[in-house]
Amino acid sequence: GLEETTPKPVEDTGNVLKQGYLEKRCRDHSFFGWEWKKRWCVLNRKTFYYYANEKSKQPKGSFPISECSARLASHLRRDSRRSCCFELSCPWKRTYE
Repeated sequence: GLEETTPKPVEDTGNVLKQGYLEKRCRDHSFFGWEWKKRWCVLNRKTFYYYANEKSKQPKGSFPISECSARLASHLRRDSRRSCCFELSCPWKRTYE
């Protein structure tokens, strides 16, 4: 199995391929059931990191991308952002929307 590790800050910014804000769909415990949370995301050649915001030093989470796949998922939203929606699926972890 995979060993869970505590996420660490991205220290080597020379390996960053992309970074910026994304919205992550997560379960909301209110009447609506789902909500979108804005997260600062950093992608390097091996790992996807997500933070509360761009000033955060410690990631809220991370996972290796070697076994993950991405696909467009316009069905997730009904507004103008639907064409930008995608899912990251990892066989050993949940699907990120």
